[in-house]
Formats: sequence, C-alpha cells, structure tokens
Amino acid sequence: MSKNINRKEFLVKTLTGVAAMGLIPELINGGNQEVSHLRKLGNTGILVSPLCYGATRTNDESLIKYAVDKGMCFIDTGHAYGNGNNEKLVGHAVAGIRRNVVIQSKIELEMSELPSKGKGKKGAEEIRTVLSSKLEASLKAINSEYFDVILYHDAKDENLLFHNETLKFFDEMKKSGKIRAHGFSTHNDRMNLLSRNNTEGFYDVIMVPFNHKGSFTHSITGEYAQWDQNKLISLLTEAGEKGKGVVAMKTCSGGPYSPSPDKKPGFTEAVKWVLQHKFISAAAVAMASFEQINEHLPLLKV
Repeated sequence: MSKNINRKEFLVKTLTGVAAMGLIPELINGGNQEVSHLRKLGNTGILVSPLCYGATRTNDESLIKYAVDKGMCFIDTGHAYGNGNNEKLVGHAVAGIRRNVVIQSKIELEMSELPSKGKGKKGAEEIRTVLSSKLEASLKAINSEYFDVILYHDAKDENLLFHNETLKFFDEMKKSGKIRAHGFSTHNDRMNLLSRNNTEGFYDVIMVPFNHKGSFTHSITGEYAQWDQNKLISLLTEAGEKGKGVVAMKTCSGGPYSPSPDKKPGFTEAVKWVLQHKFISAAAVAMASFEQINEHLPLLKV
C-alpha cells in the first residue's frame, strides 16, 4: 500500500510533473514558495501567482529576488520602463532561476513610428520592423530566449492593435517559441478593445486598470481616468469565461479600501477586493520596498 501524503505533498508531486512539461515555473526547486496558490492565466497553460510583482518602480534587484523567494513567481516589466533598464534589472534578478518565474513584458507600437500609418504594404512592413526590433531588444535586455507573456503596450488605436500584420507578428512569435502567450494592455476607458477581443478572441491575455474605486490618477503623468465599473466587470467576466487571462493593474491607485465599517482601510484590502473577482488571474502591484512586499504577502493565498 502506498504511503499517505498530505495535500501540500500531493500538489508538489503533481506540479513537479507539470513543470517538467514546461507548463508552469519550477517553483518546487527551492525557496519558501507555496505551490498551492497558483492560478491559471486563462487558457495559456501558464500558472501564475495571484500577486504579480510590478517591477516598474524597482531599482534594487534584491527586492525581486526576495519576492520570488516568497512565492511571487509572476513579474511584470516593460520595454519602455527606464529605457529598457527595468527589463535588464529583472533579467539580472532572475539569472539562474529563469524557469522558476513567469515574466510578462510589453512592447509599444506608436503611430509616430509608422510614417505610412499602417496603410498598404509599406505600412505592414513598418509594423513588422518596429515590433521585431523591440521584441529582440527586450529579449536581449532580459537575457532570455523567450518571454512567457508579451503585451502590446498601452493600446489606443484599435486599427493598429488588430492590424493583420500585428496579429501575424504575435502569432508567429508564439509559434517560434519566443513568446508563450500574447496580449495587450490598455489604459483609460477603451472598452472597445476588450469588446472586440471578446468577439474575435485573438489575444490570450489582457491587462487593464481595475480597482474598487473605478478610477485612478497616473502617478507619473497626473492623468486622471475613470470607467463604467459595471460595464468593465461585464466585459472582463466574458473574457474570463472565454479563457482569456485577465491581469489587473492600478490596483492600489483607487486608494485604501475597507470591506466593512469596523475595519481600517488599507491597500492590501484594496488588492484583495480585486483578487476576489473570479475572472482575475493576477493583480499587479508596483512594490519598491521590502515593507511593501511583506504587506502584500498574505494575498498570495487569496
């Protein structure tokens, strides 16, 4: 008769086999990480920690290493952050443990970079050139042969996001193994992009502002944005039901939250509010100190 094992041991044994197939980070290889807290990133086959480490405000790679050791296996960065230096920082931090983490980065496609505005054969060539150049620069910066997730950064123009050449590029990169999943991030009230992706279903992952307040003020530009909360929840619910990974950002930008009058409002409760929506795969939180990491650690088990 086989020896009885507890729930944690069962999860470790099960997920070890799955990790060997390349479907999840090999979390069980070290550190103090719990494997039972992982969530599905839609239908991508990727599992992520519910708390995503937002590296955008980080200048110390030891913070990233600490967060990963504590169980935050999902890291968010971007080509535009620090002129590529943020990706380099993440790359240094995960050197030697690359397969233990899920890295999401972003590349932009701005109209100012496209003289032909995406029109005709020339426009398609320009889109391909810009996206290819930025992806290669990001791979070099992070010192990896692949990204787990690459997002079209700060999508504004629906025609560019769903341009045939844009879709072709992301599809080919996924087939080549340079990316495991693709998606887009968008700010403000551009629900038309979410609605179209729900209809056409191309992109695997979407990253959008989502918090209890239904608005935010950008910490750098000072730009204010708000949205129809009920409509957004409806669109994200549909996206989740269709197997799309949903990553929330600006999760603390709505301010502290309290679930009841007798509880002091806090940022941890604000992020917890986000994570309690079943369509959310992960909530990204920009953390720039050990104190902020420790404050949010309980959310790994939400």
